Amino acid sequence: MHAEAIREEILRLESERCRALVQRDLQTLAALMDDALVHVHATGKVDDKAQYLEMVARHIDFLRVERSDMRVRVLGDTAIASGRLEQAIVLRESGEERLMKAYATQVWLRGEGGWRQCAFQATHL
Repeated sequence: MHAEAIREEILRLESERCRALVQRDLQTLAALMDDALVHVHATGKVDDKAQYLEMVARHIDFLRVERSDMRVRVLGDTAIASGRLEQAIVLRESGEERLMKAYATQVWLRGEGGWRQCAFQATHL
């Protein structure tokens, strides 16, 4: 697979991940994540795959998740994707709505099952 085709695939997978968050599609989210996922939220909180899926399932409603200005760098079986992230969420416990603007970087690894996100880090803008 050529670098441009990989870039397009990573962007497609990221779009699928954003859609899955809004639809609370845990099965799709789980399939897109490596079992050794390290997800660093913009707050500094660090989740593994199970913790992240638990957060999506029980604690946050994603109203909107949008990426822009995305860049993807391909290094063999690794792709590094970075760009702006804007998401509107509702904290289920309090009902509080929040709008988060951040810059996020993800690391995707290609394995037997295809591309999986193994790392995510966001920084508030």
